Amino acid sequence: MGSTMMNNDNSITVETKLFGFIAQEAHSNRFSASVNKLFKANGVNAMVIPMNIRPDDLAFTISQMRSSKLNGAVISTEYQEEVFDLLDSRSSDVEASGICDLIRIENKELLGELIMPAALEKFAELYNEDIALQSLCHYFYELTTGEK
Repeated sequence: MGSTMMNNDNSITVETKLFGFIAQEAHSNRFSASVNKLFKANGVNAMVIPMNIRPDDLAFTISQMRSSKLNGAVISTEYQEEVFDLLDSRSSDVEASGICDLIRIENKELLGELIMPAALEKFAELYNEDIALQSLCHYFYELTTGEK
């Protein structure tokens, strides 16, 4: 077992990549648990942390991510338009659509990406139920691990 493997007790180490899942009701959504299960099954030292964020706390939360321990955050649908103006840079897809569903943090900058359309395009044919969730989970996994 290499140093990139998750510990059996799900503990977080300094090497663990951490991603927030920002939603009003993040804890009741299955996204974090689904991605974490995928990470663990594949020995990836990463974790998604559900973050219940109220609308009036969103701008502050996003701005504070620059100096946090997070590597990024997945943004739920209710906040995808609002985070657009909070980003330091945006992918061409984010610019064109006006929405962002993934923020990466690199060098204390917030980089906006749009991953759901690509996820659906790549994985929709594989899943009959929960297409959006399964697609996003697998695409996010690939994006964060570099696997194809």
